[in-house]
Amino acid sequence: MLIRIVLKSIIIFLLLPLYAMISLSIMALPASRVQKRARLIGNVSFFARLGLRILGIHVVSRRTKRKGIRTLRSNYLVLANHLSYTDILIVGSIIPSVFITSVELKHTFPLGLLAWFGGSIFVERRSPAGLRREIGEIEQVLSEGTAVALFPEGTTSNGETVRLFKNSLITAAIRTGTNLLPVCIRYRTVNGQPVNRENRDSVYYYGGTTFFEHMPKLLALKSVQVECVMLRPISAHQHNSRKDLAARAHAVINAAYHERPLSRRRAEHAGFIADLR
Repeated sequence: MLIRIVLKSIIIFLLLPLYAMISLSIMALPASRVQKRARLIGNVSFFARLGLRILGIHVVSRRTKRKGIRTLRSNYLVLANHLSYTDILIVGSIIPSVFITSVELKHTFPLGLLAWFGGSIFVERRSPAGLRREIGEIEQVLSEGTAVALFPEGTTSNGETVRLFKNSLITAAIRTGTNLLPVCIRYRTVNGQPVNRENRDSVYYYGGTTFFEHMPKLLALKSVQVECVMLRPISAHQHNSRKDLAARAHAVINAAYHERPLSRRRAEHAGFIADLR
């Protein structure tokens, strides 16, 4: 176990400078804002897939026959439930997006630095003036055709349920007419065993646990299996309220999170767009 932790740590710490150097190069090279953002997102997506492999996290993605979100014509405001910092790698590996995260994370080393290198948008919900400015920034990114990913619970949990969604940032989707894409993340197994109260804390990152307290537990694992399900998009129009949209997204994600297993008919009823065959 100790050897596994050391080896994974060495590989990760060798890759982090490379990730940072590529990100800084993208920021420094002459290009439009949209082009730089697209390159940063691509860089995040590549290293997210690499990071998952190093950590032994295998993601089973349920997507459309047309090979998922990348082939769809429209961009989305992606809403996903939140259990750990590894959720960012999972979503980023499947749906290249600009991530929305908290100002608190910005000042948490090294997660904040990694998020900054990825072009994330940092929000301060407790400041009305700052929030209006940040919603405007999200609107701009969506208007330029880029997907934006948000964890609307606002924090992680112990996995027993999906917390109610905060809805203020959904305003950006309404104003730009951007559809919501609900995404359900379910950690299925840890070292081949179903996730339970005994082993969940090695993956789930919540409460007062610090990053450096949690990371060795994750590095010690041989394997983690995760299911990531993209649900049917929810239309966002001017007549929709952000509270209604948040409630609808929460309902379908929560239903998908607690279903075990899903038959085809029940999946369609729950709103899945995945090809389950």
